[in-house]
Amino acid sequence: METTINLRQLFDFSIVPLLITGGILAALTIAIILMFLYDLIKDIKRKEKEVIIEEPVFVKPDMPKLKAEYLAMLDALEQKYNEDTTKIRPAYEGMSRIVREFVYKATGTKVDKFSLFEISRTEFSDLTKLVGEYYQPEFDKISEGDVRASLEKSRRLVSEWN
Repeated sequence: METTINLRQLFDFSIVPLLITGGILAALTIAIILMFLYDLIKDIKRKEKEVIIEEPVFVKPDMPKLKAEYLAMLDALEQKYNEDTTKIRPAYEGMSRIVREFVYKATGTKVDKFSLFEISRTEFSDLTKLVGEYYQPEFDKISEGDVRASLEKSRRLVSEWN
């Protein structure tokens, strides 16, 4: 008994599926390359557009005028406290804000936004002590403190500032 086998040619079937698959792979490769190039170009353009914001140059203010202004603020705070002596916390919050703002305007150092720890790392040791004194009445559950003595210390800091 004789058996014959007929083998098919390698590309005896249709080439269309191969062309479609090759086209899809080529399109995906091109798309990936274009996305990569787009990201590179976008990063380069973003770096070109970066604007450097320069800090304004600090100009030393007229100290007598500045001191008078902030001493008046402390006087107004004392008058407000005298109207209702139970409001200890607001008095200490006001003193802290006024003294920090004064030092910021007098030196250009942004101590008005600093925590006590950050202030302690500056050269303003008197301010550090004073703000440290404010912390307990300012943040305790029950505010207790000698507002008048603290106001005097605040006035002394402002009036003796160089």
